[in-house]
Amino acid sequence: MMRTRKYFTMVSLACALLSGCRQSNKAETAATENKASNKQPDQLTLTSKAQTEQNIVLAPVESGRAPSGYLAKGKIALPDNATWRVGVLAEGRVDSVNANLGDTVSRGQILAKVHSHDVHEARAAYANAIAERTRTQAAEALAQKNYERSQRLYQLKAEPLVAVEDAKQQVVNAQSATHEADNNVHREEAHLSEILGVLPSTMHDDGQDLMPIKAPAGGHILMKNVTPGAILSPSTDAFVIGDLRHLWMLASVDAAALAKLKVGERATVIVPDVPGATYEGKITNLGQEFDPTTRLIQVRIAITHPDSRLRPEMLANAEFAVGEAKPALFIPQDAVQQVNGEDVVFVQIAPEEFRVQTVALGEIVNGKVRVLQGLSAGQRVISRGSFVAKSELLKASIGD
Repeated sequence: MMRTRKYFTMVSLACALLSGCRQSNKAETAATENKASNKQPDQLTLTSKAQTEQNIVLAPVESGRAPSGYLAKGKIALPDNATWRVGVLAEGRVDSVNANLGDTVSRGQILAKVHSHDVHEARAAYANAIAERTRTQAAEALAQKNYERSQRLYQLKAEPLVAVEDAKQQVVNAQSATHEADNNVHREEAHLSEILGVLPSTMHDDGQDLMPIKAPAGGHILMKNVTPGAILSPSTDAFVIGDLRHLWMLASVDAAALAKLKVGERATVIVPDVPGATYEGKITNLGQEFDPTTRLIQVRIAITHPDSRLRPEMLANAEFAVGEAKPALFIPQDAVQQVNGEDVVFVQIAPEEFRVQTVALGEIVNGKVRVLQGLSAGQRVISRGSFVAKSELLKASIGD
């Protein structure tokens, strides 16, 4: 009986210990979950080791001064010397098209081929010129041979001097005819290659009289007006090519602002429809004539480093520094990233903790972007490596 009671006592004690362990494990799990749930979705952890490995560099939010700005609306445009309208110099029917709207093309690339009767006629004229030059060269060789023969007969007293002189004149006439025939060959060759774009070396091809449309320069195809079977005339623009590495912003300003601007001054170009599209520029022209209706004049700004996001005719704003300098905050440009269509930075709140902060940005001054809202002087943000921080933030949100 005593053994039974002792046995039940030991079993009860073991159960109590096991129950206590289970409760302890549950409490630890709950604590871990609560700790994880306390981490805000706009916060990011980057260990010191990760910061070193990813070359993360922090930069302070700096205090400075920025001139008062004048905002002008306008649009993105292609420079006159960076636009090419490509067509044909002879009427024809489009046989094939090798390039499409938006394609990047290089100089000399064949964009389309056109079947033209003018090519057929030019090839025939070139062939005739070649044949005529061959005939005159043969005539010149014969005249030279006769002249040499006449000289030998004269030395043998078998032919008078007048016959020698006549033979010499025949050589001169034959040389003149050959020279003229050779010039004619070069003219027909230039007409084929330079005007019609057909190489004489293709004279013995499949017989198709195809005239190529070639890109006069490298760039993007901004307009395409050709399809197979269409009839092209010299007055038709088959393609419009633009070099998007060089872009203007045409800003409309009033007379009061124009009086404060100078050629060579800096300007900031902002494209509202493209997140983060802020560019430095320089005023290159103050316009020529005011619009009689709006009383505004177009000021031309050369964008310093446009990228592939910009296109002609996009609406844009230009900020000019026209007033006295006022206190402002600045951060490096590479500190700014776009998350959900908003400009954000990663603010350090602890040695290994960062907060995602939405910011409102202004113009670029001396290579740094002005902060209009969202930060305070002295805060530290991720500068180099901000894209790494963005990637980690997106990974964490996907994992959640």
